[in-house]
Amino acid sequence: MIEAIFFGILQGLTEFIPISSTAHIRIFAKFFGMSEDPGAMFTAIMQIGTELAVLIYFRKDIANIISAWVRKVVMRKSLNQEEVGQARMGWLIIVGSIPIVILGYLGQDAITTNFRSLWLIASVLIIFGLILGAADKYGKSDKSLKDLIISHGVFYGLAQALALIPGVSRSGSTIAMGRLLGYSREAALRYSFLLAIPAVFGSGLYELKKTLSDGANANVFTMTETLVATVVAFVIGYLVIAWLIKFVTTKSFAPFIIYRVLLGALVLGLLATGVIKDSTKAELTTTVAPISYAVPKDCLSTDVLTALQKDVRQAQFIDTPWQPSPGTELADFLSNGGIACSYGMQSAEVGLTVDWVANGTQLFNKRTAGWVAEGYQKIDIPNLMETEAYFLQKDQSQTNEFSQYQVKFLINGFWINLSSTFGKTIEDGSGWISAAVSSLKK
Repeated sequence: MIEAIFFGILQGLTEFIPISSTAHIRIFAKFFGMSEDPGAMFTAIMQIGTELAVLIYFRKDIANIISAWVRKVVMRKSLNQEEVGQARMGWLIIVGSIPIVILGYLGQDAITTNFRSLWLIASVLIIFGLILGAADKYGKSDKSLKDLIISHGVFYGLAQALALIPGVSRSGSTIAMGRLLGYSREAALRYSFLLAIPAVFGSGLYELKKTLSDGANANVFTMTETLVATVVAFVIGYLVIAWLIKFVTTKSFAPFIIYRVLLGALVLGLLATGVIKDSTKAELTTTVAPISYAVPKDCLSTDVLTALQKDVRQAQFIDTPWQPSPGTELADFLSNGGIACSYGMQSAEVGLTVDWVANGTQLFNKRTAGWVAEGYQKIDIPNLMETEAYFLQKDQSQTNEFSQYQVKFLINGFWINLSSTFGKTIEDGSGWISAAVSSLKK
């Protein structure tokens, strides 16, 4: 949770300043070793928080634009001169949003993989920092938002689409375009804020829907952590908007440009010397032997017994003739190509049972409600965050001589049951759980 809050603060601080929030999230995750790359999905959802800050800060402007546009386009009403300008701004936001929608859809695979290379991000920080510096220094300031025309809206939109590459900066690219077109710093910044609303909300809500429909368990951060980060980003982002608008009315973008160049150079230096590694690039260029997964061929071909014997030397495989009643979980496992194995000390009637079945997602999902009704709790298994798991622990005797816990989890489409009379917590069985998962590899 601390990591998620940190990234929320980082998002809020860097989203509107032209230094690229996405690049900072990617770089700082690597710098501090806090976690792996949080990913494009986490970043897109978290940006909803900062865009909510834009909605609230510019709520009057946005309400006027929407109202004027609807009355002009939908209701066909006559408007005064000010309202006509507001309706025209509505069209300019729509037109300016088209490029990023098209390019974002067509390039979504590259956005989540190739574009997250640290080599690319560091280079882009420097290159577009220098472009922004040149545009800010040599660009004129003789235009306001009242002078904005359709062709300029398209150019703004193309500039915004460049921000699909982490390191470009959404605000940086649109501000640079605005300065090249002759708009004042404040005018370029305000249109940058307004233009970002449809793109960021569209991307964030799409990723949120995708995360919820896919189960969200394959991400670095849980949905709760992502939502907390989003709230933090909203609060910090709102404060930054107010400060930045005041700043650009009297100051240039030079401090941000210098910072971009220095940060980009630092990252390139660390990459070149091997201090940090570009995990995205390594995944793309290194040939890795494919790993196939399957249910263990028999109970002795698993890693579970070896793991159990580290704690219980006398443990052995217990050959049990399974004859489960039809419709039970064990019957489903066996009838769907799975196996059920017992290990431990038969004479003491204590031990460990593990069941595996492939293509178990549908079977698993049918039973989750029943498990919860029985008292199971949904949990995260340490180091196996891509799983969906349910856990139950209960005493087995009045004297509490031994207890039993059961964990049911789904990983890569494999449903695994593990029941143990050794230990009481999920941590007590971490070695056996890892062994049950590693037994899927062949």
